Amino acid sequence: MRFLKKLHRRRQLDRDLEDELRFHLEMAGNKQFGNFTAFKEACREMWAFTPIESWWQDVRYALRMIAKSPTVTIVAVVALALGIGANTTVFTVVSSALSFDFGVEHPERLVAIFPSDAMGRNAAVTFSAILDPQFRLKSLSTLAAYRDTSANVSDASAPPERYWCVQMTSGGFSLFARQPVLGRAIGAQDERPDATPVVMLTHRVWQNRYGGDGSIIGRTLRVDDVPRVVVGVMPAGFQFPEDTDLWIPLIPSQLGTTRIPVLLGRLADGVKLSAARAEIDAVARNLSSQYPDRYPKAIGEVRPFLELIGIYDMRNLLYAMFFAVTFVLAIACADVANLLMARAWSRSREISIRVAIGAGRVRIIRQLLVESVVLSLTGGFFGWLVALGGLRWFDRFTAAGTRPSWMDFSMNAKVLMYLGAISVGTGILFGLMPALRLSKIDVNSAVKDGGLGAAGGTRGSRLAGALVVFELVLSVVLLTGAGLLIRSTIHVYNASPGVNPSDVLTMRVNLPEAKYPRWPDEISFHRQLKARVNAVPGVEESAAASHLPSGGWMGLTAELEGVPAFGINALVIDANYFHAMQAAWVRGRVFSPSDGVAGPPVAIVNAAFASKYWPGEEALGKRIRLTVRQEGRPWMTVVGIAGDIQQNFRGTTEHTPLVYIPYAEEPQRVMFIVARTRVPPLTLVDAFRREVQQMDENLPVFDVGTVERRIAQSRLNVGAFGLLFSVFALVALLLALVGLYGVMAHSVSRRTQEIGVRLALGGTQKHILSMVLAQGMRQVGIGLAIGIPAAFAVTRVLRSTLVGVEPGDPVTFAGVIALLTIAGLLGCAIPARRAIRVDPVDALRHE
Repeated sequence: MRFLKKLHRRRQLDRDLEDELRFHLEMAGNKQFGNFTAFKEACREMWAFTPIESWWQDVRYALRMIAKSPTVTIVAVVALALGIGANTTVFTVVSSALSFDFGVEHPERLVAIFPSDAMGRNAAVTFSAILDPQFRLKSLSTLAAYRDTSANVSDASAPPERYWCVQMTSGGFSLFARQPVLGRAIGAQDERPDATPVVMLTHRVWQNRYGGDGSIIGRTLRVDDVPRVVVGVMPAGFQFPEDTDLWIPLIPSQLGTTRIPVLLGRLADGVKLSAARAEIDAVARNLSSQYPDRYPKAIGEVRPFLELIGIYDMRNLLYAMFFAVTFVLAIACADVANLLMARAWSRSREISIRVAIGAGRVRIIRQLLVESVVLSLTGGFFGWLVALGGLRWFDRFTAAGTRPSWMDFSMNAKVLMYLGAISVGTGILFGLMPALRLSKIDVNSAVKDGGLGAAGGTRGSRLAGALVVFELVLSVVLLTGAGLLIRSTIHVYNASPGVNPSDVLTMRVNLPEAKYPRWPDEISFHRQLKARVNAVPGVEESAAASHLPSGGWMGLTAELEGVPAFGINALVIDANYFHAMQAAWVRGRVFSPSDGVAGPPVAIVNAAFASKYWPGEEALGKRIRLTVRQEGRPWMTVVGIAGDIQQNFRGTTEHTPLVYIPYAEEPQRVMFIVARTRVPPLTLVDAFRREVQQMDENLPVFDVGTVERRIAQSRLNVGAFGLLFSVFALVALLLALVGLYGVMAHSVSRRTQEIGVRLALGGTQKHILSMVLAQGMRQVGIGLAIGIPAAFAVTRVLRSTLVGVEPGDPVTFAGVIALLTIAGLLGCAIPARRAIRVDPVDALRHE
C-alpha cells in the first residue's frame, strides 16, 4: 500500500526532489555539484516505481511513433493480422485433433493387440486364450477385449434411434479407472451366459435422450430388440473408444462367434511398449508350439491405442497445414522486419541524437522492441478477429456432415495463450534485427550526414534482400503444395462417379439378430420394404445395396479357379441396383430376381476386377467361390461386367476391383434402400420413415440423404485442404510481393542521386529500367533456385492426399515458376517506373 501511495504521489515527489536538489545546488554551486538533470535522473532511478514509469514511457512513445507512420503501420498490421490469424485458426483445429480426449487418464499407456492376417478364424480363439487369467502377463496390468458396432435403441422415451455401441469385457472398465456417475460398471457377473442383459450409457445419451433423469438406473431399454437393464451412466467426457454412446458386455466365450475383437491393455508401471510386444509374441509362440492345431499362428502386432482414434491417419496432412500457416507468419514477419529496417534509415538521426545525449544501447534496443511488440499486439488483436472468422468458416464447412468429437472449433484458454504468445513472439522476432542495427549506429556520421546512410549501406541492403529471398522461398513451397492439391481437386471433381447421382434418395436400416435371426427373415423384410417404397408417390424405382457410391465396400475372402483364397472387395446388391442407379455397363447381363434363390449361383465383376485378375481374357463365364461363413460353397459364374463405379470414400479417382453378389446369395442385416424419384428426393424423407415404422416400430432409419450429397462429402477432404493451401499460398505470395516491392522502392529511393548522375551522363531510360528489374529479378531467381528443391522435398508429405498427381508433378512446378516470375516482374514494375521518371536536376539535389 505504501508503494501505491508513493506511485499516486509521484508528481509531488518529483517536485520535492527538484526543490531539494536546487537547495543543494545553491549551497554548493554548479561547478561542484555537476549536471543538475543527470543527477536528478540518477536520484529518480532509486525510486521503486521508476521501472514501471520507464516502461510506460516506452509504450506511449511507441504509440506516438506508430501513429506518425500510418502507411507503414497499416501494411504491417494487415500482414501480421493475416499471419497471426491464419496461424491461430489452424492451431485451434490441429490442437483439438491431435489432443483428442476420450475421458481416460494416461491414454498413452494403453496398447491395442491385433492379429496377423495369417491367423484367420483362429484369431478369436487365440485371443480367448490370452485373456485367460492363467497367463498373468507381466507387461500389462489389465487386459480386456472390445469391438464396436451400431445398435438400435428403442423405448417409450423417444422414437427409436441408432447409436454407436461398444461390446466390452468387464476388465475394460477397470482399465480406465473411471467410476460411473450413476449406478455401476459392467462386471464379471454380467458376462455369464445366464446373466440378465445390461447396458451402460454415456453422459451425452443420458442427457439428450432421457433429460438427465436420475431414475434411469434399473430401466429396461431394447438394444437391437434385446431387453437390457440400464446399470450405469459414465461421467461427461468419457466416450471410449471414440464417439461411443453405450456399452454392453462382451461374453468371452462368444469371441469366436462374430468378427474378431480388439485386445486392449494398459502397460504396467515402468514397462515399455517393446517389452509388451516381446512378451505377447512369446505367449503366442508358446500356444502355437503346444497346440499347433488350435493356435497355428502368432499375434501380429501391438500398437499404441492413440494411433487408432481421432485423426491419426491424417496427422501428416495436419502437420503440413500447420507448417503452411507458419510459413505465412514467417513471411509476414520478414515483411514487417523489412518495413522497419526501411523506416530505420529515416530514424537514424533521431536515434543518434538520443545516443549522443546519454541514452544507452540497451535502452535504445528496449525502446525499439517495445515499438515492435506494440505493433505486433495490434496485429494480434486483428488476427484474433481473422481467426474467429476462419473458425466460423470451418464450422459452416463441416456442419453438413457428421462431425467427430475431436473436431472442436472453440477458442479455449490454450488457444488464447497461444495467440498471445505468438503476438509477443513475432514482435520480438521481426523487431530484433532493426533494433540491433539501429543500436550500433555511427553517431558522428549520422549527425553529420543528417542520417543518410547511417542505417543503411551495403550490409543493410543485403540483409533486406536476404529477407525477400527468404519470403520467396517459402512462397514457392506453399504455391507448389497448393498447386498439387488444386490439380488433385480437379482430378477428383472431374472423375465420373459411374452412376447418375441426381434425384436418388437413400436410407439405411439395421435388422437386429434377435428379431430377424434367419436369412429368409432378412430377405423377406427388405423385399416388403422395397415394395412399400415403390408405392410411395413420386418414387420411380428402388433397389437395395450394402454400400453406396463413394461409400466403401465389404471385405470377403474368395478364390478363383487355380488361385488360392484371397481377400476381395464386394458389394451385395439386388436385381434393380444398376438400373435404379443408372450405372455404366460394359457387357453381359444384370442380376435377375431369381438369382441367389433358384438356379446356379452367379456374380458380376467390375471392369477393374476383370482387367486385374483376367487380363487379356474374357471374364464372362469365369468362376468365383466365396470362402466366408462356411466351407465348400458353390462356385459363382460371372454373368456380367459392370462399369467402374467410384466406391472409394476418400475421394480418389482409382477404381477398386469389385465383385457384386446377389442379395439372396449373401444377405446382410445392414442394407441401404435407394430410390430414384420424380420429385425432389428430400421431400420423401418423412414418407420413407413412416413406411419403416409401420413395418417395425422399434426400427430406426439412419443415413438418410441423397447420393449427390454423399459424393460431394467424399470429395470434401481433397477440396477443403486444396482450398486452404490455396488461400495460404495466395496470402504468402501477396506478402512476398509487398516485401519485394518495399525493398525495390527503398532501393530506388536511396539510389536517386546515382540514377540522376547516370541520366545526366547519358544513360537511357531503358538502361535504368534494366538495372532496376535485374536487381529485383535476381532475388526472384535466387528464391526459385532455393525454393524449387525445397518444395520438391517438402511436398512429399502430401503424397497420401494427392489424387492423380505425383509430388514432383512437372506441370505444377512449371506453373509455380511462371507465376512467381510474372509476380516478381509486377513487384518490380512500379519502382522501375519511378526510377525512369527521375529528373536528373532534382536527383542531383536529392538528400
